[in-house]
Amino acid sequence: MNFDQHIKVNYEALSENEQEMIYYIRNHRQEVIKLSIVELGDLLLSSKSSVLRLAKKLGFRGFSDMKYSIEESLMQSTIAPTDLVASLKKEIDQTFQYAEQTNFQPLLDKIKQANQLHLYATGFTQNNYTKDFSNDLFLSGRPNFLISGETNFEMISHTLTAEDLVIVTSLGGDTPAIKNTIRNLEMNKVPICSITSFGKSFLSEAADFQLYYEITDLPSPVVSGGSSMVGLNIILAILARKYREFVLFDE
Repeated sequence: MNFDQHIKVNYEALSENEQEMIYYIRNHRQEVIKLSIVELGDLLLSSKSSVLRLAKKLGFRGFSDMKYSIEESLMQSTIAPTDLVASLKKEIDQTFQYAEQTNFQPLLDKIKQANQLHLYATGFTQNNYTKDFSNDLFLSGRPNFLISGETNFEMISHTLTAEDLVIVTSLGGDTPAIKNTIRNLEMNKVPICSITSFGKSFLSEAADFQLYYEITDLPSPVVSGGSSMVGLNIILAILARKYREFVLFDE
């Protein structure tokens, strides 16, 4: 994950003071990469140990690791896309960068071992990409069920056990209509894998396995607030390929 992705995933777990520290760091990156941990602590009216604790809560090994990530983010910003094709490339590149730093093995093991594998998508675009993912799993010898509709999802949730697996693809992970169903799955100890855009959400907090993808704003003359979800297609394709590698070569 890059620096901003680390923030999106871990921001809600930070204290108010740590969130203030992040606000300063994000807006003074060029200055921060030139400072020692002691100097940054003094600048933030904090301490060396507080800065180190912040870096670790964001998922970094230490201050130097965080500073290197900040420096990389500066390099990326200097080549920020100026057109929509470049924006697409950046979206794909950042999703691959995240995937390269993610340990898929526990999820791959569970996909293979699950008695029943159910897939559920919370929207039209998510459903289209999840259909392709479902087909890829079939071609790798992994039977699965693509659930259609919130009512069906709720009914099926009562029949599943801890030996099964549910993968839910979503944009923000806070779809109100499925919250009770997710709670049912939790109470029955049914393993859940959430696949959402970066950031904490109800779904990712409830899930046993989490995958994330990058989204970007996509301007449109017809609607406002549109987002590109190519990152979801990419992370699902990566998961499908990794599963195929797992069953073909790693066993």
